[in-house]
Amino acid sequence: MANNIYKRQANGAGTVTKLKGNRRRPWRALTPAIEGPDGFVRQTIGYYETRQEALDALTLYRQNPIADRLTCTLEELHAEWEPVAYRNLSKSTKSCYNAAWSHYNKKIRAQKVKDIRSGHLQAVIDAAAAEGLSRSSLEKIKVLAVMMEDYAVQNDIIQKNYAAFLKLPKEEKTEKSIFTDIDLKKLEEGEKAGIGVAELILVMCYTGWRIQEFCLLTRFSYDEKEKTLTGGLKTDAGRDRVVPIPTKVQHIVDRYAALNGSALFCWTDEKGKLRAYDVKRLRTEFYATLKALGIKAAEGEKKLTPHSTRHTYNSMLNKAGVDLTTRMKLMGQVSEATNLEKYTHADREMMKAAVAAIG
Repeated sequence: MANNIYKRQANGAGTVTKLKGNRRRPWRALTPAIEGPDGFVRQTIGYYETRQEALDALTLYRQNPIADRLTCTLEELHAEWEPVAYRNLSKSTKSCYNAAWSHYNKKIRAQKVKDIRSGHLQAVIDAAAAEGLSRSSLEKIKVLAVMMEDYAVQNDIIQKNYAAFLKLPKEEKTEKSIFTDIDLKKLEEGEKAGIGVAELILVMCYTGWRIQEFCLLTRFSYDEKEKTLTGGLKTDAGRDRVVPIPTKVQHIVDRYAALNGSALFCWTDEKGKLRAYDVKRLRTEFYATLKALGIKAAEGEKKLTPHSTRHTYNSMLNKAGVDLTTRMKLMGQVSEATNLEKYTHADREMMKAAVAAIG
């Protein structure tokens, strides 16, 4: 039974009430009263853990009333879930979930939420795994599904969160793949011939950015005088790290910087307009370029992926005799215990010298 202590809203704006008893989601959001054959009634929008969540749901309902629960599609659910879920998230976390959402194809987006089962969502993860996505990326696809389905449960669109049953593929204990010297030579030849994104793969190999970090670099990330790039995500050590640009790929960075696009690395569409590379497009062109150049992992190694460029960077630094601490700094992996969040001038000069050793 309801406690019937309504948190008063403006007339016609709906209301929020708290249910009695020990409940995980005691706060209920209700629509404005609607006249029916038996008098005025309110429909339940959903049940929530906190009053604020219920108020947020009520506000969202007023802006865009929830679609008919029988016909609500995953696309519609995502559109309604996103404003509430993204409210307190960082820009980088939002980007991660946007990237995860891009792997949900048109077919499942158009499917009615009430008809979606674990198998439909599992197919999304399996397809992404077949593309070579990292374990971390696959986890984000699953977490996104769990959060959207949980939102659907709260709003009485479904009764059960089927995303909770999703399975991630087991991680194979195989050797991490890197680009060999022969592969790098092929990429250099591909750059000169203008094949695919060979030049961007080279920059990634010689700077060690994660693909998402790479796409988020802007012209303001590039210090033309110091010949460095500043950016990064994921950890305190990873954010705002400074990476010197090796001479071998300096001309590529300069060429893209001269385009003065919204991002540092852009492509030109059929109308001649500059477009920033996003993770999905760059990943697609990455694999197409490797195929065109005949580059693939050695037998017994994992498939070459965008993350392999990061392993390649670390391997090149290691071969050049760069010490572990400096390598960790350059890759944004310094632990908090080493207290190296800020780089001194001496640190930067040391890192420039280290990077000079690989090109």
